[in-house]
Amino acid sequence: MTALQQHRATDRSVTTAPAPTARPARGQHPPTGQRPAPPQRPTATRRPTTPQRRAPAGREQPSRPAQSADDVDVRHLRYFLTVVRVGTVSGAAEELHISQPSLSQQILRLERKVGAPLFTRSSRGVELTDSGRVFLRGVEGIPSQLRAAIDAAAPKRGTWTVGICADIPSEVLGTVEDALASRLPAREPEEPLSPVQFQCVPSQRQLELLQHGEITFGIVRAPLSHPRIVSATIWDEPLGIVVPAHHPFAIRSSLPWDELTQQHILWSARTERGPDHTHPLLAQLALLGWQPKLLPIAIDQQALFVHTLRSTPNLVALRPRSAVRGLPELTWLPWAAGDAPREQLALAALGGTPPGRILREVAAEQRWPLLDTD
Repeated sequence: MTALQQHRATDRSVTTAPAPTARPARGQHPPTGQRPAPPQRPTATRRPTTPQRRAPAGREQPSRPAQSADDVDVRHLRYFLTVVRVGTVSGAAEELHISQPSLSQQILRLERKVGAPLFTRSSRGVELTDSGRVFLRGVEGIPSQLRAAIDAAAPKRGTWTVGICADIPSEVLGTVEDALASRLPAREPEEPLSPVQFQCVPSQRQLELLQHGEITFGIVRAPLSHPRIVSATIWDEPLGIVVPAHHPFAIRSSLPWDELTQQHILWSARTERGPDHTHPLLAQLALLGWQPKLLPIAIDQQALFVHTLRSTPNLVALRPRSAVRGLPELTWLPWAAGDAPREQLALAALGGTPPGRILREVAAEQRWPLLDTD
């Protein structure tokens, strides 16, 4: 190989880097077929991240307190009051017709806005904390006051919800509906629903719903014992002994006390007739010489009430005559002598509110005795 050939081979084996393409001057265009190089951006220096501390699973830590009342939603107050009344989140969610996880999140959100835990959770349900009790005292009247203000501002669009306990005579409902409807503006003929809507609620629970503004009035069993409730007696009827038609007592015209000592009483397992009603009535029976054993059972349904009386020996019930009217399977017997226990029904409302004032006016017109304590 000649020296010239060796020199050319060496030139071909050496790789040379391409010369950098010069950017065209301002106002000039790059040559055809070439693209301008993209401008280089400075590389940002990433700061080391500090891992955030998470709250324990299933529990969020309350944040800073709400800066104003505008930060708290009335809907959250309703959820809070329902959980307080029911005692469990699952039961409150069922009553509010929302899912349990959703309600739990709403309660946690309220606690964050308040800035303090309101409940302690356990397998048995929830209980108010000290902060929760203070919060409850301050907000429990807000829904009822808001509802009353809305009804006063727009009465034509308003309706009144009336809670009713079990075994209410139909004539009582008619009397209450007519008396209350007369206080509302006349409705248009095409409006099919009555302005007074009835809702089945046990007596003791009605007192809570009245305070929370979830019902406007309530028909409850007297006596009542709540300082914020005003009520008037709308029904007063003596109680008698109710037995099935095949019971040996069914052929009697009346019953003396001494023949009842071996009989048990069919009683509601719910708080419908107690504790305010149960204790005075049982005390009165004891003074008359009868200390019966109670057979508690959920007797909200009339068919179950009749079946239990007919299928259980030595079992009677205490009811007014109106409660068994139209039931040929049962017989109602009065007491033989002495003052018979009585059942009183009362129309109740929250004192110091427009419904409370309306109740007073209606009671004066209907001559219903007032039983209020405010």
